[in-house]
Parts: sequence; structure tokens; C-alpha cells
Amino acid sequence: MKLLTLKLKSEAKPIHSGRLGDCKGINPKGESFGFTNYYMTKDGRPAIPVVGEFHFSRFSSLHWEEELLKMKAGGINIVATYVFWNHHEEEEGVFEWGGERDLRHFIDLCSKIRLPLIIRIGPFCHGEVRNGGIPDWVFHKPLEVRSNDPEYLALARRLYREIAKQVKGTLFQDGGPIIGIQLENEYMHAGAPLDAWGYKTGVFLSAGKEGNQHLAELRRLAEEAGMKPMFFTATAWGGAAVPESGTLPMLAGYAYTPWIPNQPPSGEYIYRDLHATPMESVGYDTLQYPVAYCEMAGGMQVSYTARPNVSPDSVEAMTLVKLASGSNILGYYMYHGGSNPKGKHTYLNEHGLPKISYDYQSPLGEFGRVGESYDRIRTLALMLDAFGESIAPLGTELPPGQSEILPEDTETIRWCVRQRDGSGFLFLNNFQDHVETKEHSDVRIELDTGRGVAAFPREGALTMNRGMGAVLPFHMTIHGIRIVTATVQPLTKLDNEASPLVVFQALNDIKPELVLDKQTAVRISEEGGQVIEEESVWIIRPAVGKEYTIDVLKPNGETVKIAVFSREEALQTYKLDLWDQERLMVSSSRLYVKDGRLVCSSEGAEHWQVAVYPALSSDLQTTVGSITSSSLGSFDLIEVNVPSYRPMVEITYPSDKHAVLQTNTDWPEQIGDVFLSIDYSGDVAAAYLKDDLLTDHIQYGEAWPIGLKQFRNELESASLTLSITPLREGTVHTFVNQALVERFEGREIAEFHLIEATPIYEAALTLSFHR
Repeated sequence: MKLLTLKLKSEAKPIHSGRLGDCKGINPKGESFGFTNYYMTKDGRPAIPVVGEFHFSRFSSLHWEEELLKMKAGGINIVATYVFWNHHEEEEGVFEWGGERDLRHFIDLCSKIRLPLIIRIGPFCHGEVRNGGIPDWVFHKPLEVRSNDPEYLALARRLYREIAKQVKGTLFQDGGPIIGIQLENEYMHAGAPLDAWGYKTGVFLSAGKEGNQHLAELRRLAEEAGMKPMFFTATAWGGAAVPESGTLPMLAGYAYTPWIPNQPPSGEYIYRDLHATPMESVGYDTLQYPVAYCEMAGGMQVSYTARPNVSPDSVEAMTLVKLASGSNILGYYMYHGGSNPKGKHTYLNEHGLPKISYDYQSPLGEFGRVGESYDRIRTLALMLDAFGESIAPLGTELPPGQSEILPEDTETIRWCVRQRDGSGFLFLNNFQDHVETKEHSDVRIELDTGRGVAAFPREGALTMNRGMGAVLPFHMTIHGIRIVTATVQPLTKLDNEASPLVVFQALNDIKPELVLDKQTAVRISEEGGQVIEEESVWIIRPAVGKEYTIDVLKPNGETVKIAVFSREEALQTYKLDLWDQERLMVSSSRLYVKDGRLVCSSEGAEHWQVAVYPALSSDLQTTVGSITSSSLGSFDLIEVNVPSYRPMVEITYPSDKHAVLQTNTDWPEQIGDVFLSIDYSGDVAAAYLKDDLLTDHIQYGEAWPIGLKQFRNELESASLTLSITPLREGTVHTFVNQALVERFEGREIAEFHLIEATPIYEAALTLSFHR
């Protein structure tokens, strides 16, 4: 047996106002945000927000609301977006704020949906946009970009004034959603390709050289224009400039990086105390600010020269490692992908990247595609929503040697603790990018907490499978019940006064166990599992599944329900505010709430279930198809059936490299979208509609998805043409004969293997009449 032990320190993490003590605000409804040196507060209570990046100008404005609602249902509680200068002033003096560029409409939707917003207003943004977002015409002028050159600042002033017109009255303190503003991006750390001089690759914009003086000038211009948010933000990695006051430094974590050739395993999955010792040198006192991430990789953009494939395991593992290491703000870049808008004179992509596609392998993709990482992040966001107030004040405590582990090391078990006063969470990680980890079996962990030994498990040992991660509580009190230890991970809770519910998820191949203090739990009623009574504790080996609950009677006569969901059920769980209260819902379909209705979206399956807790006091009706209701334990089980539909797609192949698709877009009412999945071999591919480039794709080993909803009307009268640029296997010979001549010897690979059309079924459920 591998026995791991740690004696926890008695001193707690010092928490005080820090450098952001004055960065607080209250809106007309009495809601508030603020900061300590260690965490953000919401309505005066510690919170760990989950931030999702979504670039409004890279997505159809007709579908912004739906996508924002999907983000909210996915656990995102702050949205971040860039305002790309060249998307709005591509031609000098001509500003465009309509359609996909309608910033005010996007802000108003965030306000309607009650999603706080951080806007990143440049002038330089990067974001894989041409020139980092600076319009081509700026480079025609005799000025120094990203500097205090008066000519450049005059352009920045005009830009900020135009943005200020769009955001007027939408700051949080005015009743709007904007809580923060980022000025510039990665200043004095990184530039971007200078695509305005695209005939020579490898030419980059300056990263800047005037430090905080330039950021101070930009802040002065922003505030002069009327943009005075609760706080500003700054990208702080790589030694970037960070103002000393009024600005939240934010970090990045990328493990799959096209900018590092032949990338070795990264240090992103090694535990550290990031509050005291950041991963790299930074230009601020880290103990004065919360550890905040604005760019944890929710995926990665594929480039022509580097084609990473980011697994959902990596996204989940990075979240847990950063949380364990002290991060109290978790932000994903990108959380929602999109498509670059077409410019008037050129494409607006950064060279070497797709001209149109900015899918980014994100949890929500280019056309609203829902990826596996969407479910992974949602389970963690549910945990932070329910237990973040308890987690946020906890300090990181590392067993000896953990921060010195090399990324290539697969022998050493990776673990750490967040705790305060002997209460907290044990974190386990067995994932590493670019290396296959090994299974660790027969592992036992014992913590000397000052409140007694917390052992995982209570008796025997556990197994850490490849790629797994875990968050296991010890000496935590939830709804008045003290959990001594558990080998199940907290998922969420409902604070219903009549019957509060605490939900855990069982982790694959770790036997589920809950140990409860008898002083807080006088009787246990467990159906389907096993309860062992000892002198001071109850040991529960629960039945796993949403149909089972454990009733725990407290000394005051109140009862708390505990459920342990399977891993599959946890990945299907939502907590939604609907029909007059918060409810848990478990479904294989994707769920979000709009206008008092539960919208269900099912990929390829015309039949699905929705389990609802608490049980409904009224019957449900559906906008399409039929529903039946039954009970499953404490849940109402809703069966939804809609008519089956097979998308009609006729495909012809003029050559190995081309496919022409004719599709019937007269979809029935139960169809919300149709997605094409294109499995091909080749180098890159493009999709054309009416001779216009619709989107493109760099092959990185996954099928190419294209959603058709946004182009439904155009497809009625036009075909979709797919074109592959071959992948070459062989040798290219070049020589000069009046011009550069190329001769290729070898074979060219360009082949369509399978093109499938999958319907996305949709139905909305509403309450009907009382029973």
C-alpha cells in the first residue's frame, strides 16, 4: 500500500482588503461585488466565479441570446468579450455597430439574462485577429502603435469615445451588466503578426515598451469618455505591465500551444500555491490580489503549422489543478467559439489560421456545437456555485515536493489540500498533457487535521485511474451535517427549506463512501446501500443513482437528503431557476431556460428523459411531440418524444477533392438545427455557399462540424460545396527558371470518408394546470 500523509498547518491564509479593497460597487437592486486579497465577493459573501469568453462579433447576432442562455446553463456566471477595433472601424472614420457588430445589443442581452460582463476594449486585443485588432489604415500613419505617441492616443481617444456611446448606462453601478473593463492586452509581453504587411511573415507588432505609463494613459482616456467600471483588468502573465491600483491582474494557462514547436509536457498540471508563488515572474505583489485566470484553455485554435487536439480530460484537469492551487476566479478562453466576420477589403484572420473558423475546440463551438468539455465544466461550475463560499477562503497546502514534480514524472502521485482550521478538500490529479500517466493502485491518504485523522478511504485503499481528478471533502459542514471524509466529489446542493438536498458524484473506480459525524446526524435512512454505525460516526456506502437518497436526521429534527449520482448522471446534471424555484434536472438532452420554459435540445435522438427535483406541483406540456410523467425516487421523470426526422442531403463528388451538397431546409418544427459531420483526409478544407467562403477547417484529427441553422434560407436555393486541399506525402523540389518552379514527387491525399447530417431535436416544456 502507498500511504501518503500530511500534517496540516494550523495558521490560516491571511485575508484582508488587499490592493482591490476600493474596487467594489452596488447596483440599484442592492446587489454588490467586491474583493479581498484572496477572493471576489458577491453580495458580501466569498464567491468563485466562472468566466466564459464569447466574442459577439464572431457569431450571428440572431442567436446571441440562445448561446448566452446555454452558457448560463453551463455554469458561466460572468461573460467576457473583446471589442475588436478593426471589426468596428475597418475604414478610417467609418464606425459600424450593427448586426454582428452590435455591442449594445449584446450588452442588453447580458443584462436581460443577468450575466455580468467584462469587456476587453483594446485598442490592441490580439485574439487571433488581423493585426491584433488594429485596423490596417493605422499603419499608414507616422505613429508608434501601443505607445503614448500623441497621434496614437488621439486615435485611442476616438475609439474609446465611440465605445462609450455604446455602453452608456450599462455599467454595473448604473444597473447594467458591465462589472469590469480590460485595457490593451498582454502589454509588454506579446505582440501579434503584422498582417497589414502580409507579404512577409514573421513580422510582429511591438509588445509595447512604456509599461504602466501607457496603461495609465489608456485608463485616463477611458474614464474621460465615461467608462468608469468597478474595476479594470490586466493580462498579467509573462511579466506584462500591471497597474498598482484599481486593476485585477489575470493569468493564463495553456497546455496545447501552437506557438511552441514540438511542445514538451507543460507545468500546468503541477500543484503550486499560486497565491504565494506564481508559475512565472509577474510584475505585482501576488499576495495583494486574488489568483484570477481569464485564459485557461477551454480548447485551442488550430494553426496551419501546429494542430493540437485538446481533450476534455485536459480542460477538466486544468480547472481542478488551478482551483487546488489557489485560483479563486476561473476563466475559459475560449468558452464559445465563432467565425471571423469578412472584412470589406480582406479577411480579418491572423495569418496561418483559418480565414473564417474560430471554433477553438471550445465547449460551445463555432455554430453553437456542444462539446464534451461543456459537461465537464458544468459539473465543476455547479460545485463552485454551491460550495464556492466555503472553498474561497481556504489556503493551499502542498505535501513536500509537489511543486517540484517534473511534468514528465508519471511515478509520483499528485495531490494537495485546500484547508482552513482543519477543514477543507483533498485534490487528486492523474492527468498530464503530452504524457500518458499510469494508474496508481492501492493508495491511501491520511491527513492529520487537528480535528482528528481524515483517511481516504476510511479503511483500505483507493485507485487513481489514468486521467482522473477528484475533489474530496473532509471536516466540512453542509446544511448542518459534518462530513468527516468522503470519497465522492461534491456536485451541488439545493437549499430548499422543506427538504434540502446535497448531491455528490461517484468517481469511476473509487468506491463511494461518506463518513458523517454522529453529533450532527442522529439517524440515517439509506435505501439500497449500507450503513455502518461506529461510536462517533456513521459510515455510509451508498447506492449510486438519482433514484436513491439518504435521509439524514439532524438533532433539531430537520432532515437533509443526500444523493450520490453516477459519473454519467453528474455530467447530465443542471441546476436551473425555473417555475418559481431552483431545481435539479438530469437529462441526456441539453437544457437551458428561456422565458419560463425549459428548452431541451437533443442531438440525433428523438426520445429523451428529464428528471426533475423537487417534484412538480403542476403537469407539463410540450411545444412539440408528447410527454409522459412518472416518478423515480424523489424525482419526477419526464419522457419526451418527438417525431423522428431524417435530414435530406444529396451528395455528389465531382472529384476526390470536392463534394457538392444539396439539402432540404424545410425542417419540421421539432428540428432546431442540422449539423454536418465531415470526416476527411487532407491538409485543409473549405466550405463555399454561393461562391462565398462559409467556413474552413485545418485537419487536426477530428471530424469537421458545420451547423446549418444560420444559413438555412440561403441553402434553399444554393448548394454547399466542400473542397479539400490535399495533404502531400513525398518531396517538393523547387528551382528558379524566370520564376519559382515547384515539382512534387509523391502522392496527394484528399478523400471524403463520411459526410453525415444529424438532426438537433428541440422541444420546450412549460407548466400547464395544477394537479
